[in-house]
Amino acid sequence: MRLSNKGFFLLDALLAVFILSWLCILCFSIFDMMKNYERGYQIHQERSNEHLQTILSELNDCEECYTDEHD
Repeated sequence: MRLSNKGFFLLDALLAVFILSWLCILCFSIFDMMKNYERGYQIHQERSNEHLQTILSELNDCEECYTDEHD
């Protein structure tokens, strides 16, 4: 009676598909995290710019500085 190796090939193929699926999910997750980080960073920059523009608009006009040079 001869034994068949088809079971081993099936197990190898299943393992290869599992590893490939895991790598694809890992790559997609990393890409999604990077995209979310960039979006959050851009939102932070916009809020910071708006805040700084508000502060700048609330400042009084600059007056010329006078110094006494009577030494």
